[in-house]
Parts: sequence; structure tokens; C-alpha cells
Amino acid sequence: DSWGAALQYFTGSKAHNIRTRELAVHQKLKLSEYGLFDVESGKKIVSETEEEVYARLGLPWIPPTLREDRGEIEDGLHGELPELVTEADLRGDLHSHTDLTDGLAPLEEMVEAAAARGWAYYAITDHGPDMAMQRMTDERMLAQRERVRELDGTYPTRGRRGGLRLLHGVELNIGPDGEVDWPGEFLAGFDLCVASVHSHFNQGREALTRRIVRACENPYVNIIGHPTTRIIGKRPGIDADLDAIFAACARTGTALEINAHPDRLDLRDEDILRAGRHGVKFAVDSDAHAVPHLANMRYGIGTAQRGRLTQEDVINTWPERRLRSFLRKGQQAKP
Repeated sequence: DSWGAALQYFTGSKAHNIRTRELAVHQKLKLSEYGLFDVESGKKIVSETEEEVYARLGLPWIPPTLREDRGEIEDGLHGELPELVTEADLRGDLHSHTDLTDGLAPLEEMVEAAAARGWAYYAITDHGPDMAMQRMTDERMLAQRERVRELDGTYPTRGRRGGLRLLHGVELNIGPDGEVDWPGEFLAGFDLCVASVHSHFNQGREALTRRIVRACENPYVNIIGHPTTRIIGKRPGIDADLDAIFAACARTGTALEINAHPDRLDLRDEDILRAGRHGVKFAVDSDAHAVPHLANMRYGIGTAQRGRLTQEDVINTWPERRLRSFLRKGQQAKP
């Protein structure tokens, strides 16, 4: 009968736990993993559910992803907790790969798997030619585009009317000076462009910042992929002025990716909070290189929740028409 109290007590950060115990003390109560008790009588008041524990403290239920003592207690007391984005809100994935470059599955297999997830739309974003090991050429990319157009709408999606809508995109490489793989006249043919740093991670802080800001200012770049480039346990994030990059994203209508791959989870939740204060929009993407990777979206959503994001903040929760309008508007807003 102490399950709810134990779950609340051991879930979230130590700082959140301390704050909830302080609330209890101010009400002459004692909170532990066994329940919420009246100090004077020792009587257990509530313990069975988290909701009961929080309610007795004067709070709504606080999602585990917010339990960090980053203002969630104050927001809860004032009825201002955000309605967090959920995996069920996702309408599609805007960053994925096929065996045309470094993916492991053919286009058709990836599209079929995306349709099976019940998404409304799905973007194929194989690498451009600047990453020489990917063997990309103009001709190969255009041939893929033609095949994507043929498959568009032909795969029924679970729980939705009509077939899965396909967007033909690309993951561009942000070069050392901020240039990307193709000139504007070729990029104009894509439905969306993700741009990412894949090399020269040790440039100076100013050079790295200028490099990514320049990519944001490219009128055809819609999303900055895995923005800090970190790989957990292997490579730290780049040393760049993230606030300057976030400001550039907001100014140019460029979304920031929350890369859902468990090795990346990039942006971090702390960076999402900072970027959100600049008014940036986000895309939670799988960066899938194989069918099983599509299921990683839940990790990206967890990270987005820790960054206090709502459905309104995440562009791939939007209806297709609104998403496409955002992608076009980004081009119009850029210098």
C-alpha cells in the first residue's frame, strides 16, 4: 500500500525530492518512501498513488521527466505546469537514412516501417556528396527523389486516412566555413534540408559558432541536426556559443533537432531549456539508419519533456500542411 509514495520518493532528482519534503514539513507532515504522515499523530495520510501524495501537498501530479527542481514545484503550485509533448503527438520523422548512403535498409523497407507506426508523414534524408564515403551524386539523389514521389501516399497508415506522405530531404554536411553540399538551385528541389556538423570538431569557439550560424542563414536549411555533435561516452559536444546559435535559429526560422538516438540525445535537456527561451522550434528525429531505430523516438520525446516542450514547440507534431508552410516560411525569413 506504499507503492505510490515509494514511486514518488525514488523518481526524479534528489533536488526535487528535497523540495517535496520541505513542502511536507511546512504542513507539519513527513514524506518518505512509505507514505505521507501526520507528524503529531504518526498517522499515515496517503501512500497508494503518486497523485494522492502530490495532491495532499497542494500540487498536481508532476511528470517524472520534470522532477528536477527547475521550477516545476512553483509552476505546480500556481497551476502553470506545461502540457508536455508525448510520443502519441508525433505525426512523423524528419531525419532518416536508407542504404543509398549509410543506412542498412532499402527505401521501401523504411517507408513501410514508418507507415506501420501510424505516422502521417516521413522524410528520407540521406547524406549529400560532401561526405565522400557515402558515394552520393546528383544523379543518385535525383533518382531517389523520383522513387520517393512514386511511393508517396501508396502505403496505408494505421489509424489514419490516406497513405503515408513522403518528404524527400537530405542531410547536408556543414563544412568548416559553414558551406553545405549543394548550391541553392539544387537544394530548392528538396522538401526539407537537415544540416549537421560531421567533422572539424576542434575548431575554435568563434569559428564553430560562425560556421553553424552561417548554415542557419542558408535559405534552404530547415533543421540543424544533432546540434552539439556529442556521442555519449565517446565524444563531448563542440565548444560553441550555443546562445548565439539559438538566437540565429530563432531569427532565421531554423528548427533545432532533438536527435533521439540513445548514443546522442542531442540536444541535451539543459540546452533545450536555453533554446526555448530564444523562441526556437524543435524537431524530434530518429536519425534512423535501420528499421529498429525508428522506435528510438521515445527517447527523444523523453528528452523533449525534460526540456519542458509542448506539442506547439515540436514541428513534427504539426499537421502536414502546417509543417510544409513552416519549411517554406523558413526560406522566406532568411537573409
